Amino acid sequence: MIPPVPLRELPRNPWQQVSPCDGACSADEPREAAFWLRAVRWTAFITVVVLGLVALAIAYPCGATARRVVIRCGARAMLWSLGMRVEPVGNVPLRSLVVANHQSLLDIVAIASIAPAAFVAKADIFDARAVAVLMRAFGAIPLRRERLSDLPRTVEHVSGLLRSGRTVALFPEGTTYCGFHRGEFRPAFFQAAIDARADVVPVSLRYSMRLPGPARGARQSAVAAYVGSDTEVTTLSRVIAARGVAVRVHATEVIAAGDWAMAGRGALAARAEASVFADAEFCGPEVQLPLAA
Repeated sequence: MIPPVPLRELPRNPWQQVSPCDGACSADEPREAAFWLRAVRWTAFITVVVLGLVALAIAYPCGATARRVVIRCGARAMLWSLGMRVEPVGNVPLRSLVVANHQSLLDIVAIASIAPAAFVAKADIFDARAVAVLMRAFGAIPLRRERLSDLPRTVEHVSGLLRSGRTVALFPEGTTYCGFHRGEFRPAFFQAAIDARADVVPVSLRYSMRLPGPARGARQSAVAAYVGSDTEVTTLSRVIAARGVAVRVHATEVIAAGDWAMAGRGALAARAEASVFADAEFCGPEVQLPLAA
């Protein structure tokens, strides 16, 4: 029997993006939490995950509203157990396509804390059984990025979910960046929003750490980055060992995808990308937002 080829060695296609980020991006992030605090956080995190899955199983027969409440509360509890603070800005309407920049495996939890949604995620995350259970609980939709032939079917599936009134979230950059680098939004899934005449909600995610000593305020941080050789455990360990970590989840605007049918998915993707990265804390030069179609 021929052993399977590791995912990272499979041939890439033009649709896939390659991140320039690696472990060096987060190597200098401080780890100041005491050993006892790290142990408490790990225990709290595992407890929240287990109890959250039980609560979700109980809530499933009670309808979509009950599931959204459990997922939102569970996501916030999960971030709290890691020692993270959530800073929500703006609202996400139901039946919308949420698109965000991608830095961490915690991005899904951060978005779910304000807008429980079905997530499009790379399929190799599901290879670990424990992670797969958690991802399925968050309603994740697996996508094999190395199989371009699977893309149209997944786009149509997302369009169907939007038509049925569901909220779907995805990361159009196609891979993770540390937060100090960024990628371009790929347009494929924006076609699903156009076809379903759904709203597109650009969401800006920004991780920060409290400044040490007498200094006040916070600085942008790569502490939660999931790049290069990072694993789920190394990313979580870095966050648990840090102090004063926060994630801002900023729903910047609501774009009616139906208005962009003539301009096309590429123009809609560019509009959403500009909205996500228009924040001056993300990029130095001014970002010009394309006019409405």
